[in-house]
Amino acid sequence: MNRLVKIISILLVISVAICSLTACGGKNDVEETTTAPNTVKITFPEGMTVIDIAERLEQNGVCTAEDFLAVCNEPYTGIEISNPEERVFLLEGYVFPDTYEFYKNSNAKSALDKFIKNFNQKITPEMKSKAAELGFTLDEIITLASIIQKECDKDIAECANVSSVFHNRLKSPSFPKLQSDVTTFYIKNSLGEYLGYNPEKDFDEQNDNVKKYMELYSTYYCNGLPAGSICNPGVKAINAALNPADTDYVYFLTDPSGETFYYASTLTQHQKNGKEAGLF
Repeated sequence: MNRLVKIISILLVISVAICSLTACGGKNDVEETTTAPNTVKITFPEGMTVIDIAERLEQNGVCTAEDFLAVCNEPYTGIEISNPEERVFLLEGYVFPDTYEFYKNSNAKSALDKFIKNFNQKITPEMKSKAAELGFTLDEIITLASIIQKECDKDIAECANVSSVFHNRLKSPSFPKLQSDVTTFYIKNSLGEYLGYNPEKDFDEQNDNVKKYMELYSTYYCNGLPAGSICNPGVKAINAALNPADTDYVYFLTDPSGETFYYASTLTQHQKNGKEAGLF
């Protein structure tokens, strides 16, 4: 009997030892368990502004919005901007919309680098050559693409036709102003809080920053293209800016839903379109 007790005791000791090394939380279990990476994947839709992007980065714990906006106002090697003093955000237009994976608590500059690297990969030498062929700098094409992007948010398939309207106006002395509502909305809505825009006040009563940038960006005030991009456009809008449809349109509008587009070559037709769309 004593011998049997000793054997049972030995077996229990062996069992405990095995358990300690395997299923009972021992060495093997620790080695096989890994901590999830401290990363986050974020999607940024086409047409977001740098303020939108900065806020989404902060919400996901990548960096603070304030830090990201600060680096978006610093010169970036390889990006040529001729009028930095006229820009609200120097790099608006170049923070390429896409899905990215970031480390949480990143440096804002390293986060920006991901966007710019992607932008540089998407913009081909052929695109740059086409811009020059059309008589535009790449920066001007990105600015035009940003307007097209916002005008076609509801129907990106209309990009080429909308682009033709702006190209036709830019080439015609009869239409010095593009008169695109979205350029005004950029200052009033997208940047309204940032600039201190007050919807209860007339233009003359706004603060100096609002008045300055409204005159530089709203295409109801400035001639030709605005001082800079009004959002960060995607490839479709950029390609549309480079490849407008072949039309004689100089006007367009949409119905209240923003989904049905109307085009015109004359003011008379434009006014008819407005009535049909339920706007006039």
